[in-house]
Amino acid sequence: MMNTYDWWVAKLRAIRHSKPPEPPMRVRLHEAGHAVAGHRFGYVQQGIMLREDDTGETSQQYATGMDDDMSVRLQTETIISMTGFAVTLEYPEYRTDALRIGGDVQMELVNAAIIHRIDPAMGSAEEIMNSLWVRARLVARNNKALIQTVAGRLDRYGFYTGEEIQRILDESMKGLDR
Repeated sequence: MMNTYDWWVAKLRAIRHSKPPEPPMRVRLHEAGHAVAGHRFGYVQQGIMLREDDTGETSQQYATGMDDDMSVRLQTETIISMTGFAVTLEYPEYRTDALRIGGDVQMELVNAAIIHRIDPAMGSAEEIMNSLWVRARLVARNNKALIQTVAGRLDRYGFYTGEEIQRILDESMKGLDR
């Protein structure tokens, strides 16, 4: 007969191992959307984390200089960030609950307010958000094949280094060019 301790250990192991062996495609597509958009805008990939709670994070960096236009940089970063969510709308088979993407929207609202302060001629923060949202959806739509290919390669939970992501992007683009 199994004692209580062994029963709980077995139960917890069963719960822990009930996860599929790879992250859900919606999470993979979301993070691939960020990575592809960042790559297209010249950002260097620093890594992607796919967590077992079905969340993820993409880290990228753009080498900035003294002459960089802060408004343009904020617009670009907002588009990159919005592209992750735009992917879920452009690829309806992978729609997700909007509440799960809250982290991708909060900073964009701040960025839009800053862009408005820098360049009021661009319109209100709401108008800026609407404009950047359209551009993010275009990035998602125009790069669908590449985003799907990259997402297909993000087939495990855990951290992918910047070098791994760059290699996946390069190989995926070569594969699509054939």
